[in-house]
Amino acid sequence: MDQPLIELHDLVFAWPGQPPLLNIPQFRLEAGEALFLKGPSGSGKTTLLGLLGGVNLPAQGQVRLLGQDLATLGQAARDAFRVDHTGYIFQQFNLLPFLSVQENVELPCRFSRSRTERATQRHGSVSQAAATLLAHLGLKDSALLSRRADTLSIGQQQRVAAARALIGQPELVIADEPTSALDADTREAFIRLLFDECRSAGSSLLFVSHDQSLAPLFDRDLSLAELNRAATPREA
Repeated sequence: MDQPLIELHDLVFAWPGQPPLLNIPQFRLEAGEALFLKGPSGSGKTTLLGLLGGVNLPAQGQVRLLGQDLATLGQAARDAFRVDHTGYIFQQFNLLPFLSVQENVELPCRFSRSRTERATQRHGSVSQAAATLLAHLGLKDSALLSRRADTLSIGQQQRVAAARALIGQPELVIADEPTSALDADTREAFIRLLFDECRSAGSSLLFVSHDQSLAPLFDRDLSLAELNRAATPREA
């Protein structure tokens, strides 16, 4: 059997002084898969994403990304591994307002040699990779590249955040409630663009949301409650 992109074994996580928030015996995300992970606010979704990125470490069990047990790496090595292999789209997008659109999109390449190399190999340069991704995501006006991120509409910011996550072809793209501020038609159009870009880059997509209406668009949908054996999750 091929190695999964993500694999969890007997994962247990608890905040200090609290009962376990997550108790996940087994979970896999396959290479190239688009997975919808649902769960209400407070169910532990954001904590799980922190574990997948190595920001948090489990009390017991393993989190493996590309076969690497993240707990065996030091903090600096986990940070480097995360930026090399994972792109994030945050609920609030987390663009740097004082940087231009192009500078925001190129930011991961400033911290990852491997993503710089992949972007350059595929598009000729990092700047061309940024412009191409933005065009594919519906931002084709070259004048936008030099605009500050805080001058954009919500929909434009969302696309810039997606391009930043995708630049340099990370193996994993994590989207954490990225469509919560959009109407239904815009949400579906954005997700289909995201699918296209992930397929083109060969990236797996883990899309986390409480909006069940989006689930049929994905290869697979899964409830965190089905995975998690912890009694009563109380924190996100």
